[in-house]
Order: sequence, then C-alpha cells, then structure tokens
Amino acid sequence: MFGKKKQPQKEKTVQDLIPIRNIYSEMIETKDNKLIKVLTVSAVNMSLMSHNEQAEVYEGYENFLNTIDKNIQVNRVSTPVNLKDYITDLQTKLKKIDNPYKRKILKSYIWYANNIQEDREMIRRNRYIVIDESFSDEKSKDKAIRKLKVRVEDYKIKIEEMLRSPKLEVRELSNLELEKYLHMFFDYENAQILAMEEEVNTAYVIGRRNLIDTVEKLKAEDDYYLR
Repeated sequence: MFGKKKQPQKEKTVQDLIPIRNIYSEMIETKDNKLIKVLTVSAVNMSLMSHNEQAEVYEGYENFLNTIDKNIQVNRVSTPVNLKDYITDLQTKLKKIDNPYKRKILKSYIWYANNIQEDREMIRRNRYIVIDESFSDEKSKDKAIRKLKVRVEDYKIKIEEMLRSPKLEVRELSNLELEKYLHMFFDYENAQILAMEEEVNTAYVIGRRNLIDTVEKLKAEDDYYLR
C-alpha cells in the first residue's frame, strides 16, 4: 500500500518572514503586539568644533541618555544621496538657456550628477531613534497608542533641547518613509535601486540573481537614466 502523498509545502514569501503586521498613522504594528514610531534626527559636524564645543555636545548627549526611562534604539544608516530632483531642476534650467557656453557648462553639471547618481558613490548617514510600546488586545492598543504619542512628543523636546547651538531637528517618519526604512533593513541593495514613490505594497526581492535581473529591468525603462 502506498502512503498518503505529501502535500507540497507552500513557499513562504519574504513578507511572511518579516514580523510586521501593518503600517498606519505613522506607526509600525508588529506581529508580537508592539507599536513602533521612528524619529529621524539631524546631525552636527563636530570636526569643525573647538574642544570646548565638542565637550558641550558630549555633555548634552550624556544628559539626554540619563533621561531615558525605557529601552529605545538608536540607528545610523548609510544611504546613497538621491540627486534625482537636483538633476531634474538642472534640466529645466537648461531648456531656458540659449547661451551655448552656459549650456555646455550646465550639461557638464548634469553629466557629473548623473554619474554620481548611477555609481551610488555619494552617501549620507541618516540617524533614527526607534520608540515602541507593547499591547495585548484592542483595548490596551488604544492605551499604547496614546502613551507612544506622549513619549514621542517628550523625546522630540528632549532632542531639540539637547544642544544649545546648533539646534537638532527631529520629526516622525511618515507611513511611506517607514516602508522605505524597513525596506533598507530587509533588502538594502534593492532599496537603493527601487524608489517607492507611492504608499503601495512593494514586493521585496532578495538575492544576487534577483538583484541583477532588477537592474537590467530598470535599465530597459525609459525613465531609469536621466538624459
């Protein structure tokens, strides 16, 4: 007698493996019942500061750390600089210029910016603070949302008051920015190639072969290279 034929197991998608239930109201809801908000924080250039100014920055950061009463995460992520808007602005200016010498100079700027954009050589470091609140059911979720909002506003004030000069700027990530933020951590290479322009569910593709296929597909599209 033959045993029962095993049913083929359904392949899990990357989304099945990512512990995110939903993104809404500038929050991430995880499958282990946590609500998360992410703050992006501006930076200061300490290399140009005097010794006393640097000491003041360290002291301000130490004082900020001493005010933390619950666990938070501080992340620093390097991402390529997006020059798309800058290049588009140069192309618009180019159409309005008749002087052949000015056109030649502006075309060289566009060419140079395009090379930087395509090679992804220029990067910037983005800094994030991650704050979360746990809940057990729908009633406690509402309470967690309120507590999380209060904590976020509290941290905004603390961060903005951390330094006397220059002042730090802090704001919450939007829903679309949260999607991009998660995309970076789960699929960093493709997150730099695929620009998420609208708040839609974007499939994650992982692996070297898929990455090469994605690049070739994007190259075939008319709007991949900015001429």
